[in-house]
Amino acid sequence: MKSFVDKYKPNLSKDIPQKLEIIKDLIKNKNHILIYGPTGSCKTSSLYTIAKELDYEIIEVNASDFRNKDQIESIIGSASKQKSLFQKEKLLIIDEVDCLSGTEDRGGAQAISSLLKESSFPIALTANDHHNDKLKDIRKQVELIEFKPIPSREIINIVKNICISEKIKFTDEALKNIAVNSNGDLRAALNDLQSSIINQELIILNEEREYELGIMHIINNVLKSKSFEANRLLEKSNIDLNEYSLWLDENIPLEYKNENDLFKAYEILSKADIFKGRIRRWQQWRLMYYQSLLLSSGISIVKKNINNNLTNFKRSMRPLRIWQFNMKNAKKKSIAKKISSYTHTSVKEVINNFNNYKFLINSNVQKELKLDEEEINYIKNIN
Repeated sequence: MKSFVDKYKPNLSKDIPQKLEIIKDLIKNKNHILIYGPTGSCKTSSLYTIAKELDYEIIEVNASDFRNKDQIESIIGSASKQKSLFQKEKLLIIDEVDCLSGTEDRGGAQAISSLLKESSFPIALTANDHHNDKLKDIRKQVELIEFKPIPSREIINIVKNICISEKIKFTDEALKNIAVNSNGDLRAALNDLQSSIINQELIILNEEREYELGIMHIINNVLKSKSFEANRLLEKSNIDLNEYSLWLDENIPLEYKNENDLFKAYEILSKADIFKGRIRRWQQWRLMYYQSLLLSSGISIVKKNINNNLTNFKRSMRPLRIWQFNMKNAKKKSIAKKISSYTHTSVKEVINNFNNYKFLINSNVQKELKLDEEEINYIKNIN
């Protein structure tokens, strides 16, 4: 099934719930721009629709993929100077430019700054946080355009039209629920919508389901975006970090198909567990901030590319398996206590040699030990 994010990707600038007239004029006049705003505010989609309407060729790169000076100059530098094969104008898009950070990106920001001075074509950059210190020189050479979170009324209209198009039953309450939980993130709203459809109906959520949706909404934002701001939703929620960690553990392999992304994500998950252990041992609750940051922004920005395919996120089955294991062992422990009392040996000794004891438990011994029916059935069915 195709994801709603891809299926309903806007084709015209009028379909974007942002004001794009100024951006279009700036691009036509070959000005460089930096669009900044939160995840899901249609920054990249806006540039694609404008380029399509102006009939511009698009060259897009992600700053997190081409990080250092040599890579940027070899890939973007040549594109910024060469004419299009089809004699078209070009629009160069550098996505997530604020992801430039650390030693791997040495010289990356300076290289982009040089390109802005030399490029024959307009360059459009996107960022979640334009205040990043590495963008200091870049900010001086571009027009800054702010994209605010998508208003709830706009998200409700978009989601409503999709429901009508897909013949999905809905209520105004359910649409409002999707919009409010999206927190202005249209991509998250579409993912939440698709994951909340059961038998062609947008379900109205009860309290327990709302808590689960809260986790799924955060999971959507963390795994379906690449943003350092992903921690904000987790900070504002009352989600239990232990349960949230189990959800991450269950769903990371479903979302991260790249082996390197998967390795890095689990490496960060393990570091969060280290902080959890320190909090428990030392009672230093201030460390919970770092645990939360790793479980949200850390997992989000570690990926190389965003997976736009639909992923059906699901609750971790580990607690159920642990409960089933404990229930199964509870019968063994209960029987072991009765044998221990009868034979004057330790419970641990009986459990360690349980397979030997079970052959001695005939009907008479069962009566002597006062085993109940469930305990008798357990002994009969044990391998």
